[in-house]
Amino acid sequence: MNTIVVMDWKERLGQEIRRARKRRGMTQKQLRAAIDLSLSLNSIGHYERGERSPDFEDLRKIAAALAADHFEVDDNIRIEFGPNGKPRSEPLPQQLNLDFDENGGVTVRIQSAKDGVVIKKISA
Repeated sequence: MNTIVVMDWKERLGQEIRRARKRRGMTQKQLRAAIDLSLSLNSIGHYERGERSPDFEDLRKIAAALAADHFEVDDNIRIEFGPNGKPRSEPLPQQLNLDFDENGGVTVRIQSAKDGVVIKKISA
């Protein structure tokens, strides 16, 4: 009998963070130092184990420290960051955009004047 293991989005995000950290050859302690010393080692461990999820500001810092341009949340959703941590090079006023394509996919863009993040649901 085959057992199917289903991960929730926090576990998948945690695996993505752990893989990106290991690709960079960093320890959790080094990642913490590269991000912000106010983020605890316990928090990084909780994120990597999928026990908790980082808020968008912490996720943006993690992505920047790991030079990661995206994290896969599940098979249909990924969070993308531009090279400067923003999905666009120029800041825009606070906005929320939903763009639907002909295949039923949707792109959700959440962006503030300071920082931004793009969350894409690839298929409906």
